[in-house]
Amino acid sequence: MEDQVRTFFSRVKTVPHERLVELATARDEETHRIAYRQAEREFEASQRQVTALEEEVVKALTGESQLDLIVANSMLLKYREKLQTARYAMEEAKARLEKEKSSAQQTKDQIDEMVSWADCYAKAGIGTRHSKTLRDEIWRKEVEESFP
Repeated sequence: MEDQVRTFFSRVKTVPHERLVELATARDEETHRIAYRQAEREFEASQRQVTALEEEVVKALTGESQLDLIVANSMLLKYREKLQTARYAMEEAKARLEKEKSSAQQTKDQIDEMVSWADCYAKAGIGTRHSKTLRDEIWRKEVEESFP
């Protein structure tokens, strides 16, 4: 057991802290960022369609367009519903992205804690490295950091 702990903590110490955080968080955050950008583009496209159709309705009202008002109004309702759906999808994607960013901070905090454990282990004497004593040292370190 002690060999596994030693191997694990020595590996943790060889990887730069920033890289550990990047490896733990990058993929999920990037996936959510891509989903948000795509939802945002779909919303903007729907918004442009609604705006163009509204302009065409105004032209039909003033006689500048041959578009039938009944058809235009039914299309406008349909496109506004599509716009609302796109707005909802974009808001949901943004909320998931923000949640992922919050989760990334929690992951960073956990990595910070793991690195501090590795530091405690590296500084501990051979006799101290036994599981129970190590656990006590880590707990002591956490208490010291919590109550300066």
